[in-house]
Amino acid sequence: MFRRLIAAFLLAAPSGAALAQSDEAGDWALAAMPNGCMVQATSPKGTMLSIWGFAGEEKLAFLLQNRDWRTLRDGDNYDLKLDFLGVRSLPVEATARENIDQDGPGFFFTVEPGAGASFLDAFASAEGMRINEGGRSVDTLSLAGGRGAMSALARCLSDRWAEASGLPETEEEEVSPAASPI
Repeated sequence: MFRRLIAAFLLAAPSGAALAQSDEAGDWALAAMPNGCMVQATSPKGTMLSIWGFAGEEKLAFLLQNRDWRTLRDGDNYDLKLDFLGVRSLPVEATARENIDQDGPGFFFTVEPGAGASFLDAFASAEGMRINEGGRSVDTLSLAGGRGAMSALARCLSDRWAEASGLPETEEEEVSPAASPI
């Protein structure tokens, strides 16, 4: 399944994209941990989007946080509508988390790349993402560089998977477009 995750990201991202290239990656930051990776971006209104995964896991975790979202009830489910500007709108069921860290409370949800291919495709193709909760817009995040950020995340996770498996990091598996889950 992890190879399908990497294939989904690599097929959705241009092969030359790198997070360090600001033209393609926008304001995204990449962080690597011993067993996982994360990318983050922040809106002018203070909403932080964090996306992370761990080597061998089937899903990516998404966390939208903002210090001003004080009315969220920890553990409650919220039906969000994410408008991927110029692409499509998709519903997401998120769980509220109150006491995460200094970036404030937030909405947490996961996406399985194989099953959530339309979500990841919309994410990588859109110029922005409007977050709607309870019929009102709570913020809009720029997704400029999102495709490059997701490509960098996929490469980072692939490296972590290779390290965990004991495979050399330079060893790559060929992925046929016909075998892709997208």
